Amino acid sequence: MKTKLADFNFFYSLLLPVVLYGVRCHYRRFEVRGRENIPWGEHFIIAPCHQNALMDALVVLQVMNRKTVFLARADIFQNPVARFFLTWLRISPVYRIRDGRDSLSRNEEIFDTARQVLEKGVPLCLMAEGRHNDRHQLLPLVKGMFRIAGATQVELGDKPLYILPMGLDYDHYECLYHNVSVNIGKPIDIRQYIEEYKTNEPVALNQMRAALTASLKGLMHDVGSHDRYDDEYAYCHLKTQETLAQMQLYNNSFNRFLSRKQVSDAIAVLPEEQREPLYDQGAAYAAACRCKGVPLWFASKGWTVGKSLLALLAVVFTVAAIVPIWQYWLLSNVALFMPTNLFVRRAIKDPQFRSSVNYGIRLLLQFINGIVVFIVFTCLHNVWWGLGMAALCALSAWVTPRIFMLLRDVWYGIKGPIRP
Repeated sequence: MKTKLADFNFFYSLLLPVVLYGVRCHYRRFEVRGRENIPWGEHFIIAPCHQNALMDALVVLQVMNRKTVFLARADIFQNPVARFFLTWLRISPVYRIRDGRDSLSRNEEIFDTARQVLEKGVPLCLMAEGRHNDRHQLLPLVKGMFRIAGATQVELGDKPLYILPMGLDYDHYECLYHNVSVNIGKPIDIRQYIEEYKTNEPVALNQMRAALTASLKGLMHDVGSHDRYDDEYAYCHLKTQETLAQMQLYNNSFNRFLSRKQVSDAIAVLPEEQREPLYDQGAAYAAACRCKGVPLWFASKGWTVGKSLLALLAVVFTVAAIVPIWQYWLLSNVALFMPTNLFVRRAIKDPQFRSSVNYGIRLLLQFINGIVVFIVFTCLHNVWWGLGMAALCALSAWVTPRIFMLLRDVWYGIKGPIRP
């Protein structure tokens, strides 16, 4: 890792808005709560839970909307194309014991540079768990982050260094155009651990880890059961609408995440014998959803036939507005119509990397599509036509998927409510 990752880069600044717009198009709804907790102008480490491979870094970058340096596990840098893209995104490798004992010595240089990045006032993001997880559960946190935090705080002296906990929640890890919820917690001031760190480093590191673990568990949906994870997760969806009513919350994607989290928190304090009947209800609910061909994330939305009709009307009016320019709209959506997910599903073995790879492919295709359309219409007409069509490509990348998603919701909605 080189210190220039924290310095100004013209092409990074130029293309970053394109990457972030791609993130907005990749997800249907992007909900963020707790922005007021971000310690702008201070030195801080961002510590999100690791739920969805590279998409976690892109979601964090979308929240920050500024230059941010990341550390990530080294094995994802083995592919040359991935290494180029990750390095461009200011993501640097961190080596683990599974990468070979000889490689661990390279971490000292990386940690030194990470401290320099923080001292420059550039946010540093480390995935707290060290590896991604395909379940809504918090894995044990690794200590590398806390070693960097302690050493950096010593260098900063009286200036505070914070660890900013961030809970991430995805309606679906792999499929396109789903919802992501970001829950930002109160920053943890490392100065409170520094005296212990100077005299007994292992104890201080464990204290930092315990504080961050408790904070992340309060910010994410942490399903308590390992043996019956699927059943508990399904039960949380079953109780979503009821819990929303009890909490007096509006039915949106972030509040549905909060309701699922509250159900799991309530289950966690129950005796084992009282949990089993709830798990059985969850299993029955999941079976009923599979029988009707309706996914859990939709069944818990509480859609009615009336909502489906309204959604269908919205689609009809949107399509009617597009009809006069349908030829241009079709040209601007060539990349969006490509079933890239079919290729990705076959080529990528790790399901959690599929969303990241699909995002990259579709962003590249849409970018190329926009450039080609710009060149063609500039040559056929003039530069204003070219710019107008390029803008239409950008607009269609956001609008067209939402038309398809509304039609999908209508299809699921007319199947009626799920009764376990």
